Amino acid sequence: MEFTIASDKLTAKISSSGAELCSLRDSEGREYIWTAEDVWKRHAPVLFPFVCNTESKKYTVNGKEYALSNHGFARDTEFSEESRTERSVTLKMTSDEGTRAKYPFDFEFFVTYTLSDSVLRTQFKAVNSGKTDMPFFIGGHPGFLCPFTGEEDSTFDDYDVVYEKAETVIQKLPTGDHTVIENGRTVPVTRELFKNDVFLKDKPASSCISLRSRKSGRAVTVSYDNSGCIAVWSPYDERAAFVCLEPWAAAPVYCCDTEELTEMPHAKHIAPGESFTFAYDISIG
Repeated sequence: MEFTIASDKLTAKISSSGAELCSLRDSEGREYIWTAEDVWKRHAPVLFPFVCNTESKKYTVNGKEYALSNHGFARDTEFSEESRTERSVTLKMTSDEGTRAKYPFDFEFFVTYTLSDSVLRTQFKAVNSGKTDMPFFIGGHPGFLCPFTGEEDSTFDDYDVVYEKAETVIQKLPTGDHTVIENGRTVPVTRELFKNDVFLKDKPASSCISLRSRKSGRAVTVSYDNSGCIAVWSPYDERAAFVCLEPWAAAPVYCCDTEELTEMPHAKHIAPGESFTFAYDISIG
């Protein structure tokens, strides 16, 4: 099922499959979200209860082995409608026998999209409905068209990733460290930029990041809680006309030096009966 919400400046479409944002258009009808074509058949997946994965694709909970697909199962789950207005929709997923076989915890998970003028807020709320501490990872993965629609004379290389404040971003690779940017704000978008896959900044100085056209000045900006992590990714593939700006509540699973979930240093934890909320905003301008 697809839900449409709208403000005077933006219209968003959300699918019940994965509670995924699949379209975001401005008042002139220009699309900003990737169209889920062959090179990457997703738009803006919801990441829960993992962000990325372990190297072996397996993990343990108190010594018992489990396996999750990359980024967890929320993105492949059918959500139910919890509530809806003209400008907001909340979708819900609840643990069941199938989820417990992969992730042995009881939970309720809500995804809420709310429009306010030219800003779309995405909010995740995880509730621990079990009787034990619940460790998890959570984050967003929105993919933005690059070039933007309406800029047919632009190419992928006519864009910049722009941090709000100066950052130093270093990729840890088997061949050694690779510096993406050093004490700077602007990273020119090129295909070679993504040859080494994703680049990320844990606990950045910046509270927002933009994908900006050098030709038109148009930009899409993602604002987030900078106590977490911000990642940037696009496939190393000429067909990939998009860039993902990904706000995560913490550094991902693979940054942990253990496969025991209860001991992963970046995992978030919820006590029984408690909840955790994480949100980010997408603005167009």
